[in-house]
Order: sequence, then C-alpha cells, then structure tokens
Amino acid sequence: MRALAQLISSGRIQAGMVAFFGNIIPFISPAAVSLVTLTKGLSDGLVLSLYAITPLTIILIFATDANTVVTMLSIFTVFCVLIGSSIMRLRSSWQEVLVFIVVFSAISTMFASIFFNHSLVALENIIKEFFKDSQNFNDNFLIGRAFLLGVAGYVIALTSIVSVILGRWWQAMLYNPGGFKLEFHQLRFSSLFSVTILIGMFICEFFLEGYTSWSSLFGLPLMLGGIALLHYSVTLYQLSSFWLVGFYLALLFLSPLSIMLVGIGFLDSIFNIRPKLISHIK
Repeated sequence: MRALAQLISSGRIQAGMVAFFGNIIPFISPAAVSLVTLTKGLSDGLVLSLYAITPLTIILIFATDANTVVTMLSIFTVFCVLIGSSIMRLRSSWQEVLVFIVVFSAISTMFASIFFNHSLVALENIIKEFFKDSQNFNDNFLIGRAFLLGVAGYVIALTSIVSVILGRWWQAMLYNPGGFKLEFHQLRFSSLFSVTILIGMFICEFFLEGYTSWSSLFGLPLMLGGIALLHYSVTLYQLSSFWLVGFYLALLFLSPLSIMLVGIGFLDSIFNIRPKLISHIK
C-alpha cells in the first residue's frame, strides 16, 4: 500500500494511470482522488477525478439499462470523495465529512431516480427476479423504489467513506506516520448530531414503509464511530490484532453487529466512553 501511495504522489501522470486503471480494483480510483485532493488541493483532485471517470463514462455510453445505474453510482462516488476530501483538507473534521457524504449520497440517488428512471426500473426487475428465485424469499418483503434508492445511497456512502479513509491513511503514511491512527481513534460525534441521526433512523425504520435501507444509510457515521471506539479499545488494552480480524469477519456475516456498532457510536457521543476506559485501567 505504501508503494502505491508513493506512486500516486510521485507525479500527475502516475496518479492519472492509477486513477484510470484503478477502477478494476474496488476503492483504488476514488482513494487515489482522495489522496491527491488531501495533499495537493481541490484543483489537482478534480483533474485526477476526470481520469477516474473516463473509463466509467465510456462504459456508461455502451451500458445496458441495469448497468447504467451501477456505473452512475461509481461516477457519483468519485465526485463525493473529491468534495469530501476537500472538506477534510480544509476543516479536518470527520463529522462534517460524513454529514456531507450521507447528504450527497441521498441527493445522488434522487438525481438517478429522476434522470435514469428507465434504468432503475430494469434494475428493480432484475433484483425482484433474483429474490423470487431465492429459497429464502419472503413474500411479505417487497423491494420498492424507495428501498432500492436507499441501497444505492448506502453503496455510494460506504464506498466514499472507505475511500476517504484509505486516502487519509495513505496521506498519514507518507507525511505524518501514526497520525491517522490517533485521528481515527478519537473519532466521536456531537450529541446533537447523533440524536438527529438516531431520530432519522427510527423514522425510516418504523414510520416510512419501504425505507429501511435509508436507516442503514443514515446510521453509517455512528457505525464508523463504534468501529473507531473498538480500535481504540484494542490498542488501549494491548489486545492482539486477531481481535480486529475476527471482528471484521463477524461484521461481514452478522448483520446485527452493525446495529450494535451504531448503538456503541451513539452511546460514545453521549457519554464519552474513552476517559472511562482509561480510568478503568488505572
């Protein structure tokens, strides 16, 4: 990873090549845009984003209806990462960056719904057919437009968050060793922000039919806060890295774990758990 970060930072041509061909590997192209934006500014990041979306634009021209939506999500992600990284460069605030990413992702899906309606219908039909053929299909579970848009927004937001994290990690690796670890371990949100998110999740989950996927989108920042607290705890108690490996494997297969992380992130924003963990050791 360090070699790749050094390659991206070594010159515009090298960074452009990584951004252009990096679409083959998840997160690489937007993370390259993030690193350049964080280190050199918005204008350089914008130029690199054009390299990143060029192959996506070519695919978009020849894509079928369903693939059009997927390609558009990738293009939206590049620009979300570009602006989010610029905010991080100027403000150094994860809370502001994550608010922007969630809002941008929600607006992007609305844009797709208006201008790519026909492609969304095609994708919606494919997903419905997939679930109908599944042995675990539940007739009571209906995949409507609102649910599909929430999933699309979640994909944009999650990919953008991971890409900005990767870009920030690369930046620290090259210019501020250990800086990202300290910054990430202290990730914590204001009480007002967390309460607002929780209310939004509660409304989507229990009062708006078909909007459960939007609840997951809104909960991403708090889930990241819970992950940050877990990383901090592992370092504080000097636990083996195998704990983190096991945790991420469990997160992939146990969906209730993500809900627990949202709860942990919320409690940390209210009660500030880190000083209590330190006093417990003493």
